[in-house]
Amino acid sequence: MSTRAVRAFIAIAVVGVFMLITGFMALFPLLTKAQVDLNQYADFFAKTASVYTGIIGVIVGYYFATVEASMSKKTGSAPAETSREES
Repeated sequence: MSTRAVRAFIAIAVVGVFMLITGFMALFPLLTKAQVDLNQYADFFAKTASVYTGIIGVIVGYYFATVEASMSKKTGSAPAETSREES
């Protein structure tokens, strides 16, 4: 397996696990017979999801930055820069 494939697999696996956890947490109050205070649960859900969202952002950002950098090395061109014209 190449490094690129391993990085892609890890990124997809982490995002998939995040989606499963988030889905389970969102459906838990609807599927359980226990009495759940929705206001407190919504606060708990928001705090928990914000922690995972930061981790996901770092992983996906790193993965796409490396893919973009490797693509620019293969083509031999630098990323496009915007230029301003002075008036």
